[in-house]
Amino acid sequence: MVLTNRGGGKTYDCTSWAIDDFKRKGKQAVWVRRYQTEIDEMLGNGKFFDAVREKYKGLELKIEGNTGFVNGKPAIFFIALSTSRQLKSNNFPDVNKIIFDEFIIDKGRITYLKNEVEVFLDLCETVFRMRDDGRAVLLANSVTIVNPYFTFFKIKPDQTKRFTTKGQVCVELFTDNEFVAAKKNTKFGQLIAGTRYADYAIDNQWLLDNDTFIQSKTPTAEFRLGIKYMGIMYGFWFDYKQGYIFVNRQYDPSSYRLYSLTREDHDVNLLLVKSLGQSKAMQMIVTAFQNSLLRFEDMQVKNQVYEFLGHFVR
Repeated sequence: MVLTNRGGGKTYDCTSWAIDDFKRKGKQAVWVRRYQTEIDEMLGNGKFFDAVREKYKGLELKIEGNTGFVNGKPAIFFIALSTSRQLKSNNFPDVNKIIFDEFIIDKGRITYLKNEVEVFLDLCETVFRMRDDGRAVLLANSVTIVNPYFTFFKIKPDQTKRFTTKGQVCVELFTDNEFVAAKKNTKFGQLIAGTRYADYAIDNQWLLDNDTFIQSKTPTAEFRLGIKYMGIMYGFWFDYKQGYIFVNRQYDPSSYRLYSLTREDHDVNLLLVKSLGQSKAMQMIVTAFQNSLLRFEDMQVKNQVYEFLGHFVR
C-alpha cells in the first residue's frame, strides 16, 4: 500500500511499470478502480496513457473497451471492484500484478463496498490462483489513516518511517521532496500555504485526521460497556473523577453490557441496538460525544467511533 502527496507520481510510475514489464517479459496487469463509472472516466478518449506517451514514443498505446493495448497486444485489464466477482471463472495466467488506484476514499465522494477487503481478496484469488508470483499494489493519497484495509490487516503505519511491514503487508508513506519544493513555488501552492489542505496536498500529511481528543485511558477509568463495529469490539471506560469516557480496543468479555450495531456484527451474548431509544448506554455515549467528553486511544479508534456515532447523531 503506497500513500503519497497528491501529484507524487504513483499512477505514472505504476503505468510505466506495467508497460515495461509487458515489454520485457510479456507480463500483464490488472488495474482496479472501485466502480465502473471511475473506469469510464479514467479511460475516456484513450486518455489513460496520455501522461506516459512522451516516455514511450516508439510504442502504440491504445485503449479499447476495458483493455489497454501495447503495440496491438493486451497489456492492462481494467476491472471495477464492484463487479469483480462476476469474473471468478476467468483466467489471467499472464497477469503478475494488480494495481488498485485510489483505494482510500475521501469523505463525501463515493463509499466503500460492503465487505470490501474480502471482495478485493477474492479478486486477487481469481487472478493469481495458486501462483506465488503475483503482487498487489494499492495506491492512495494521504487522506486518512482509517480505512477498511488497515483495519482488516491490523496494521498501523509508523508515520516517522517510510515503510511499515506486517507479514506480507507493507505500507509505504512517501513524500517527493522535489515535488514539494516545486509545488510550494507555484501560485496555487502560495494560495494554500499555511492551510490543512497544503499539509495534505503538498506535505503529505493526513487530510482528515487530527489529534483532537486523542488520549490514553487513565488508571482509574472503569469499564462500563463494549460496542462491536466492523468486527472490532471497542471498550468504553468511565473516569468519574475526570469526567471523561475513554475508548480503546480493550474490554471485559464477561460483561453483560456488550452491544452490536449491525446484523453483520451481531453475535451471541451481544445486544443489537438500532436506535437510541433502545439503550440508555448508547444515549449516555452520544451525550458524552456531544459534550466533547469522549477520549480515544488512537486515530483509528476515534474515526471508527465517529463513523458509528454518525448513525445516531445528525
